[in-house]
Amino acid sequence: MRKIIAAFMVLAFITSLFLVSASARPANIEKVPVIIGFKDRPDPALIRAHGGDIKYKYHVIPAIAASMSPQACDAMMKNKNVAYIEPDHEVHALQQTLPWGVDRIDANLVWSYNKGTGVKVAIIDTGIDYTHPDLDANYRGGYDFVNDDADPKDDNGHGTHCAGIVVAEDNDIGVVGVAPEASLYAVKVLDRLGSGWLSDVIAGIQWSVDNDMDVVSMSLGTSTYSASLETACNNAYNAGLVLVAAAGNSGDGNPATNEYSYPAAYGSVIAVGATDINNVAPSWSNSGPYLELAAPGVSIYSTLPTYRVTLTRTYGYNYGTLSGTSMACPHAAGVAALVMASDPTLTNTDVRSRLQTTADDLGPVGWDSVYGSGLVDADEAAPGVDTIPPTISDITPADGAFVNTGTPTISATVTDASGIDATSIVMMVDGATVAHTYDSATGLVSYVSATPLVEGLHTATLDVSDTVGNLATASWSFTVDTTPPAQVTGLVVTTVSSSQLDLSWYANTETDLDHYNVYRSTTSGGPYDLVASPTTNSYSDTGLVSSTTYYYTVTAVDTAGNKGIPSEEASGTTSEAPANLMHVASIDMWYTRVGRNYKIYTKVMIVDSGDLAVEGATVYLEMALPNGATASGSGDTGADGTVTFVYGPTRTIGTYTSTVTDVVKLDWTYDSTKNVETSEKLVVP
Repeated sequence: MRKIIAAFMVLAFITSLFLVSASARPANIEKVPVIIGFKDRPDPALIRAHGGDIKYKYHVIPAIAASMSPQACDAMMKNKNVAYIEPDHEVHALQQTLPWGVDRIDANLVWSYNKGTGVKVAIIDTGIDYTHPDLDANYRGGYDFVNDDADPKDDNGHGTHCAGIVVAEDNDIGVVGVAPEASLYAVKVLDRLGSGWLSDVIAGIQWSVDNDMDVVSMSLGTSTYSASLETACNNAYNAGLVLVAAAGNSGDGNPATNEYSYPAAYGSVIAVGATDINNVAPSWSNSGPYLELAAPGVSIYSTLPTYRVTLTRTYGYNYGTLSGTSMACPHAAGVAALVMASDPTLTNTDVRSRLQTTADDLGPVGWDSVYGSGLVDADEAAPGVDTIPPTISDITPADGAFVNTGTPTISATVTDASGIDATSIVMMVDGATVAHTYDSATGLVSYVSATPLVEGLHTATLDVSDTVGNLATASWSFTVDTTPPAQVTGLVVTTVSSSQLDLSWYANTETDLDHYNVYRSTTSGGPYDLVASPTTNSYSDTGLVSSTTYYYTVTAVDTAGNKGIPSEEASGTTSEAPANLMHVASIDMWYTRVGRNYKIYTKVMIVDSGDLAVEGATVYLEMALPNGATASGSGDTGADGTVTFVYGPTRTIGTYTSTVTDVVKLDWTYDSTKNVETSEKLVVP
């Protein structure tokens, strides 16, 4: 039987940190970014001795960030002082990103009226991480033909990446796919190494027919022709399915030569080549007479499994950037889903024709062997009627706000997929139409009165219409208040300790009082720094220097932001610092493996007010375990001021958190406010 291999490539290829198969090993192994954790003190010399390049030597953890070859990593793990070596992944804020490919094919312009709802898309690939927060709501089921069960969970990562390009949810996190409300099905035919059997692929196509799929995305291929696979594709196409496949990554950059990949090269399948951000096909994208469409396929950011699999070992968890016609294929499959959702009466041949005739021509005029009919265009391929009114947001001043000027900027931002009809915008203030300005680039509608508004309540109204006649209206009120509160009186400063002074003053009686501003100086008469904004008529100023005089004034601030006259200055002097103060200077955590078990270490250092080691201090420690339980213990510091706690052996993985709860020594005072650290976390993978 012939093996099918995922049509997937990464231009900036990085090998696995610890295992590189002979067939995949490049001639010159590149260094990869890693973080080396040490059981004790980090050893830069050890890293240099293994040919590593140091990026950071940390002091917050006993570790060094460096670049090393995979072989050097293997050798380093044998050193008794090395606790672990892990990849230095990219990390990302959990805010939703519109990937450049989805934006390039104008899928986002369709979403106001069409997100692919109800269209069934099968990803025939390595499976899918159906627990991923950007895929779980759209996942509807599938089958695993590799293991012959109903759990098509991805153990490679390739299928999850392709799935995200098609249907990643529009949920304000991660990324968003081309058709973010289509129904997602996982048909697993490739194993954890990204390869599989021809028989499984055919079974996956058959499953798609039997389960009434609408669109099938196949980012896989083989250079060997198969009559049985072609027949399966032809029969699925005749059954009404839209079949989309990656054109392949064996291109030589010469449009005059042909490189074949199956099933893409079959007549019943839409073959998709790759383009980069400049709409240029990379040299590795196949060319040939079967090329039908082009789609973004270089540096595509999409979903990756949330757990450890083949791809996440190199590219990180949750999300990552990959390249290949594997990434181009799901872009086109997603547009096919949008086309079907736009008109349920369309047949698969209608959808195919629509994709071809609306594609943006690239390369030579007309069809060519590199771009086919051109770049898929969702906005033109899946037109619809916009019935959604414009959005009015970012209203200023906010509804119910108080402002301390009679000439506030009254504004709002208006947006709409069809565009705003600037001639229809009407803004009114207190029932009278005003001459607003409109910035079509930002959508900002604004007005500033030439004559100050009188104090009191005012109402603004905005009516906006889009270019197809949908109307939106917003109304909001605000209060103009330019009268400041009365001066604060009765300020008194009381000495509490060597590091704390307490302030109190008479409360202001204005009904619109919002808070007070407390100002401090070490010089009588200022200059003063704002140190706090309490809502009550008292404040405790902590963290001060002993035996030092501080000077204070306080002002009242109302809801409009008006500030009253500062109070008369009052002062106070902190007391002398007590002798023999101690605090926590550092907490370091690491782990070691003992067979299948782990030992968790926590090292605490205690110093005095001059940062010198404190010997004989009893440290009380509490450790929060991954299972929700806690462990506690105590120990005395040695001459170097440190004490090390050991928990285990244990097989429990997850996050361990060690917290110092107390430090005790005869005739000494534990000042926890001076702690450099009070707790530390360690993740055991």
